[in-house]
Amino acid sequence: MVQGYFRVKDAAKYAGVSERTFRDWLKAGLKCTRPQGKKTVLVKCEWIDEYLAGYMNESNRINEIAEDVLQSLR
Repeated sequence: MVQGYFRVKDAAKYAGVSERTFRDWLKAGLKCTRPQGKKTVLVKCEWIDEYLAGYMNESNRINEIAEDVLQSLR
């Protein structure tokens, strides 16, 4: 298990996305921290995993709703 904090470049690599996409995730609410007086953004791998899990759950729920609607039309 990876522990510690990533900078954006390494965090994006961990998540398998571009730095631009990762920064979009930060703007969308992915947890991060900035040491006092620094511009550096740090992210724990746990926070990335939680963020992605939340997205996947939402996506799965949408699929369930769509399936329910289709079932009711049959």
